[in-house]
Amino acid sequence: MNLLPFMKQWQMLPPAGGIVLCAVSGGRDSLCLLHYLHAVAPLEGFSVAAAHFNHQMRPEADSDEEFVRRFCREREIPFFTEASPVYEMARVWKLSVEETGRRLRYDFLQRTAAVVGAAVIATAHHADDNAETVLLNLLRGSGSEGLGGIPPVRGPFIRPLLETSRREVEEYCALHGIDYVEDSTNFDTHYTRARLRHQLWPQLEGINQNLTRTLCRTAGLLREENGYLNELAAQYLPREGWSLSLESLRKAPEVLRRRMIRLMLRRLPTGKQDVSAAHIAEACALAEKGRGTLMLPDGVYVSVYDGEMAFSVERPVPGERMLCEGENRWGEFVIEVNGPCEGLSVRSWQSTDRMIVKNGCRSLKRIFSDAGMPPVLRERTPVLCHHGAVVGVYLGEPTCVFPLTIGDTIVNITIKRKFVEEDTDND
Repeated sequence: MNLLPFMKQWQMLPPAGGIVLCAVSGGRDSLCLLHYLHAVAPLEGFSVAAAHFNHQMRPEADSDEEFVRRFCREREIPFFTEASPVYEMARVWKLSVEETGRRLRYDFLQRTAAVVGAAVIATAHHADDNAETVLLNLLRGSGSEGLGGIPPVRGPFIRPLLETSRREVEEYCALHGIDYVEDSTNFDTHYTRARLRHQLWPQLEGINQNLTRTLCRTAGLLREENGYLNELAAQYLPREGWSLSLESLRKAPEVLRRRMIRLMLRRLPTGKQDVSAAHIAEACALAEKGRGTLMLPDGVYVSVYDGEMAFSVERPVPGERMLCEGENRWGEFVIEVNGPCEGLSVRSWQSTDRMIVKNGCRSLKRIFSDAGMPPVLRERTPVLCHHGAVVGVYLGEPTCVFPLTIGDTIVNITIKRKFVEEDTDND
């Protein structure tokens, strides 16, 4: 098994002296990948660290963690781990157990990569995983994006095994005497992927013995075409922010409008979203209507007002906090204070809030209404205060600048809504 040509083709290798963080569950695929990367690292001038996320979902979860720890200790591979109660968090977040685990796992991997200075994060998705993903997405009615399967590279995540079959992984482990643990849920046909793998897949291979290769080849073609169409759709989008003008949406060819909405949704910090073609059609209909609010899965809101389509996420409202000079974080926003900040604070709005404007003093409720901002967006909108008095409020632009006179100094306060790109592949 030689993964280096594929890794070099997709520029997966870190720069000389860099670190690859390998996600390791303890199963066959991830230990195969870790073993291979550890073997070639000295030859290619990089090093490897391992990251194991304990989902606390099975009785053997702790022993699996210890198994991976021992594997790494024997080979002097730096090992990092974290545990989180996935079932409990799924109830809190009101998400499926699978999606909750995926979000927690990827968050852990990205935080760990930042701590260790890893240039890339390797996951052990192989060709059979990719083919299964394509077929599952087809059964769900996905468009070309879902049928493109798992990309070899997305952001910091790399998949060195993506052209390697499950059989090749098994042969590698047998050749090198690699022991591994078996996740019992892999055989639990209550899970859709397990049911596909153990019940449907053998029947399909009876029709096409090269099913995996065929689906992966098709996925590659669709991924290329999908990428090109996304580039066309992106030309009609703002470079940043979470709102899109209805004028831009209507100017775009109809075939690109759904893609524009999907690309905007991808900017939201929610990870993988359960948004179907029917949801996108509802959003398009809302844009045609010109006003209103639509709630999508995962607490995502689409609000149309004042000629804009705004995208937001239902999250706890942050409390009041004092601002310091430089960068401040408040919920989904970055607030930059350029100058003295004594008495400056940020909080959510209150029904009694009023602010001095050019024509006198007005209530924030009226200001929000005049700006066409729907109630669902108001609670998580930052309100700037100076010694308790409202001096500014964010009204939806990607970046807002508030000049404020404090004493003899003009202080510029910049509010920018941040968005985070996350890996969204099935795992």
